[in-house]
Amino acid sequence: MKKLSVILAFVLVITVFSACKKGDNEETTAQPDVTQNTTVYSENSTIYEDTTQPNTEISTQMQTAAQTEQVTENQAATTTEASKPVTYISENPDNKYICMVADKYGSDKANLIAFIKANTSTPGATVLEFSGAKDANGKLITTAEELRYVYDVSDSGTIKRASSDGRHNDGYNSITAKAAMALGEKFFIPSIDTMREQRRYEDYF
Repeated sequence: MKKLSVILAFVLVITVFSACKKGDNEETTAQPDVTQNTTVYSENSTIYEDTTQPNTEISTQMQTAAQTEQVTENQAATTTEASKPVTYISENPDNKYICMVADKYGSDKANLIAFIKANTSTPGATVLEFSGAKDANGKLITTAEELRYVYDVSDSGTIKRASSDGRHNDGYNSITAKAAMALGEKFFIPSIDTMREQRRYEDYF
């Protein structure tokens, strides 16, 4: 009976020891899975960061480039507009171009209209002289039929005159005089009313 007790005790010890051993093995086996999962997550995190950061930088660079291009285009447009030749009108008897024509040819300043060129490498004016006929309201008639002379006046003081009859040209030959008169009739006269409202020289200078 004593022997049987010893044997049973021995078997119990072995069983308990085996169970403990098995538990240790299961923990040891499970540990690599946790480590592996942690490693995979860490690698995935690194990949996410590596692939996202360059995309963000590229997007920022593209936005910056687009903004720079837009600013450059706006500056170019502004510069182009500022440097674009513009013509203004003046009927002021004290306007220097009107005075230059009146002083040289003895013209009545009331019959002269100056179209002054700005933002140009050849500053000056085209001055139209009309017959002096007035409408019912006492306003100067500015039609092609009443146009008598077209003057080209430069800031240097040079003045050329084209005449409607071709007999009073000064500085123009017959061909260029006709061209100057045609320019006055086809371009300048039709623009008088609009320019009086929008581009009066004294409103800008």
